[in-house]
Amino acid sequence: MAIASLRAGETISAGDALFVSSTGLVFKALGDTQDHASVVGLAVNGGVVGDLIRVNTDALYQSSTSYSPLERLYLSATTSGAYANYETVVSGLELTSRPGSFFTEIGSAVTTNKINVEVSLPRYKVNTTSILLVESSAGVDLDAILQEDGTTIKTEDAV
Repeated sequence: MAIASLRAGETISAGDALFVSSTGLVFKALGDTQDHASVVGLAVNGGVVGDLIRVNTDALYQSSTSYSPLERLYLSATTSGAYANYETVVSGLELTSRPGSFFTEIGSAVTTNKINVEVSLPRYKVNTTSILLVESSAGVDLDAILQEDGTTIKTEDAV
């Protein structure tokens, strides 16, 4: 069992996905930036700022949440420290206005309440529901909208 002990930079609960900051403190991980999505492991115990937090970096973790066996778990794009299956994480990202998010695989459920922690490197995923608008001094300027096949939708006809 690989366990590391690190000091908390914020209040942490057992089970939170964590990253190590440049100051050496652990914080709840989130998919908003590559640094925040660079998960080191899951918190074995909770604590407040300055407390020692034991971090499961590569072993079985007994969770209080129920999962489907063999389900792969990914860092949340919207809730710090949280993780869920791929569909749940993607649907959460689609509800935001972010252009994308960093996805980090936390591991996979081996039983309904045990996670095999195997953290991967963060990978960027584009939010397919976000739209890029170019703003000028005259206001928002939209020249064209493209369909999936690459053909242009005329903006004059889109009223």
